[in-house]
Amino acid sequence: MPRKRARTHGAPAWPGLALIAACLAAAPPARASELRFHGLLDLVLAERGVAYDYNLLTRGDSPFDAYGARIFADGVVNDQLAVFAQVVLRDAAALYVDGVYASYKPLMTHDVNLLAGKVPWAIGTYAPRTYSNKNPLVGTPLMYQYHTSLVWYALPPSADALLANAGQGSYAVDYEGYELGMGMPIVDDSYWDVGVTLTGSARPLEYALGVVAGTPGWGSTAQDENSGKSVLGRVGLMPLPGLRVGASGAYGPYLVDELNASLPAGKSATDYHQKLAMVDLELQRGHIELRAEGAFNVWETPTLGDLDVMGGYVELKYALPFGAFVAGRWDALRFSEITNSVGENLPWDSDVTRVESGIGYRFNREAQAKVIYQRTDLGVAGTTDQTQTFDLFAAQISIAF
Repeated sequence: MPRKRARTHGAPAWPGLALIAACLAAAPPARASELRFHGLLDLVLAERGVAYDYNLLTRGDSPFDAYGARIFADGVVNDQLAVFAQVVLRDAAALYVDGVYASYKPLMTHDVNLLAGKVPWAIGTYAPRTYSNKNPLVGTPLMYQYHTSLVWYALPPSADALLANAGQGSYAVDYEGYELGMGMPIVDDSYWDVGVTLTGSARPLEYALGVVAGTPGWGSTAQDENSGKSVLGRVGLMPLPGLRVGASGAYGPYLVDELNASLPAGKSATDYHQKLAMVDLELQRGHIELRAEGAFNVWETPTLGDLDVMGGYVELKYALPFGAFVAGRWDALRFSEITNSVGENLPWDSDVTRVESGIGYRFNREAQAKVIYQRTDLGVAGTTDQTQTFDLFAAQISIAF
């Protein structure tokens, strides 16, 4: 089910436009601007069912939808300033803007860029593989997609109410007898946020530091829903060719100001934060590509204390000499325990493990095909040792144009 609650509309209370204007004023006069359009088409044959539902993105669409298209527009204003935009079209969701931002290069002799607008997340390393021609599989890692049973605009009144919704975050959670909508992922790769990010490198160091309106679990891209901001970033090293390691973090308030009246005396929405720490590893050697990420995330709540979740994935791709490749990803999320009204200690959401594997063939630089199998093992609500299994088979053709 798509999320029921619509995000608010309006002008964001954010100085990004002023920053872009300042960059424009400081940049040298523009030569004739260059504008390039290109796209990516996905055609997918996949089963519908519970396994498909657990791959849904925030707007209700999915990488397993029958078709999807991304349209990119890249504009070069001058040697220092460029603009980038991309929109996504799938039947399950209205046409939406995935990202739109300006990139300003203040020092021509250094790899430093200032991004402002609806920018990619400055944490983790999955973002380049969100595109079907870069992802060796079809699905998205759980830490970037799986919807927990916690939302940012309502408070679970008790442990029992939250536990009753375990495993339902991809559908609609219901704390007190009314349907709310999808829950938050750890990092919502399908919903970039509005902010300003500084990125760059000075080998072997690479870095990104940003400030955004929302948090990684929910992007506040229209009118701000609280008065706080999130600080986030990543530091990485490339000590050897083909080897890359890094650490990321984020910290910021996630609740909406509308909840202030129901919070404890002296508290406001900005007193409760999403706290996230991540690590990453990438190794490319010959025909082998190995990638892994781990995350430890905490949502502070006024009713249940800290709600923790930790997880990660390992992804392996092996390229064969005739254009084919094989790939696999092992993926898991584990939730901390809370105590219900009868004294049982249970995970606050259903633990989940996912394995996805497949084979692919690259016809040329523009087109490739994949066939995958995905298995999701989801904990049964109210238990610590029972799981239910959902299988998904799919075939995908990806065409860049």
